[in-house]
Amino acid sequence: MLQRFIRKTAALLMSLVILLGSLPGTAGAEAKGRAKNVILLIPDGMGISYMTAARIFKGEELSFERYVKGLMKTYSADTNITDSAAAGTAMATGYKTNNGMISVTPEGKQPSSILDAAREKGKGTGLVATSRITHATPAVFTAHDPSRGNEVAIALDYIGNVDVILGGGRDMFLPQKDGGNQPERDLIAEAKDQGYDYITSRSDLNRVTGDKVLGLFDMSDLKYDIDRDQANVPSLAEMTGLAVDVLSRNDQGFFLMVEGSQIDWAGHANDPVALIHDVLAFEEAVNVALEFAKKDGNTLVVIVGDHETGGINIGNTAGGYKENIAVLKKAKGSANAVRDALKKQAVQLPLGSAKQVDGRYYMPVREWVRELKGELVYDEAASSVQVSVNGTAFAMNLLNETIVQGEETEEGIYFLEEGTAYIDVQKAATMIGLQAGIGTVEGEPGKTKAYIVDIRKVMEPIVGLELTESDLQWLTSVNWESGSALSNEVGTVISAHALISWGSRHHTGEEVPLYAYGIGSDEFVGLIDNTDLPRILSYLMGVEHFSDETEFMQKLENRRNH
Repeated sequence: MLQRFIRKTAALLMSLVILLGSLPGTAGAEAKGRAKNVILLIPDGMGISYMTAARIFKGEELSFERYVKGLMKTYSADTNITDSAAAGTAMATGYKTNNGMISVTPEGKQPSSILDAAREKGKGTGLVATSRITHATPAVFTAHDPSRGNEVAIALDYIGNVDVILGGGRDMFLPQKDGGNQPERDLIAEAKDQGYDYITSRSDLNRVTGDKVLGLFDMSDLKYDIDRDQANVPSLAEMTGLAVDVLSRNDQGFFLMVEGSQIDWAGHANDPVALIHDVLAFEEAVNVALEFAKKDGNTLVVIVGDHETGGINIGNTAGGYKENIAVLKKAKGSANAVRDALKKQAVQLPLGSAKQVDGRYYMPVREWVRELKGELVYDEAASSVQVSVNGTAFAMNLLNETIVQGEETEEGIYFLEEGTAYIDVQKAATMIGLQAGIGTVEGEPGKTKAYIVDIRKVMEPIVGLELTESDLQWLTSVNWESGSALSNEVGTVISAHALISWGSRHHTGEEVPLYAYGIGSDEFVGLIDNTDLPRILSYLMGVEHFSDETEFMQKLENRRNH
């Protein structure tokens, strides 16, 4: 009887051990070195609300949401709001650094990365990005520099150290004599000499046969996915597929980092159209990784952003408890595409000799009419000027400085000085059914110009929205000569229609969600620091990048279980 009781008790205890061992966060650490391959996918700048917006837009959950494991802290060594260089350094090397530094600590040390450790163990290595491949996030995995801006120097650390290099930034690899930025060296030629297949377009993907490839698909950064030249530039998913195909030829396994770079840039621009489309393009890249991992059985896939950008909120004060993300489905281009189209189709009027009064620009009426290919007739007897521009006519009464248009009479649109009539460029554009954006260059008043264009006609087909008068006022209130002011304002206008609000045009300091699938995925349950990430990856790959990683994993388990 006693023996039967002991046997039953032992069996029950064994069942409990097996059951508890299968629950996330209660088991001991995964066996060291079990993950032959690691694919780390970084949606740069992506926070929780990015996922929410993309899910609402798509109408169903994203493919990797079911694999959510925990959260990751993002602060850097010198601030609670990190930049990509410091965040990436922590994620690649396991060490905090100051914002702007590429795998160099505040003390000047240059710790090697998890990619370096994989290479030293004979594994294949790869970097994929939609930015310049020498931009901050990919750079931290292979280069060292006190400043993320030194991309010419950073590019020198790629060839020979990374097997698969795919993204933008051809200019950082070409010599100056060929239109690049390298003072003397031709890094593309050096790559070919070292056995790399070199490709520059989507059609080249199928001709890669070797185990090393350099793919540079633009002189600078790639465009947002919604603006991408689909015929010639591969998607992030296609680049990921090529990288996996090439790297999986290595019998020792591989480490691959894939960055959805433009997600962050859409956040900086407060552009919900670009943001959602790049998140969905990133999802397709994740799907490539997940499909490989499910077939392979020896692969770990980790998805985590380096920080959040923009502080996006689903909902705004004007909308109350509503959102209108569905309105974005009609968009055919990003805020950048709108900016480029507006400036391309606008008539540009030089304002270097215009008179500026109370911050407004006035130019001679005759010059204004001539530039816009209109007609002007002066009636000396009546002291008036008949003007016809863009199919619209009005009369200027020179005696009382008014304008008569139909039954309306308006004042303050022009003034007379020494026999010349000077007209308000922006108000005059509105009178003829157009709009005028003013572009200025700091310290160079001679380059000031007006961009005269029908904003509605150009922008509405791209964004799929009907613009309000208020929208037009906002769009013409910014500096059209600035590199980002106009596109940023376009993003703000689109967001307002979608009932989306933003807290910043920079990074924010909150934790980011972490998703994982495959070998060792449960090691990411809970809240971790970004410096923990490469330590966990090193342990699971067995590359022994950190001398204390076994003890670290035990401490991680103890903290999680108690």
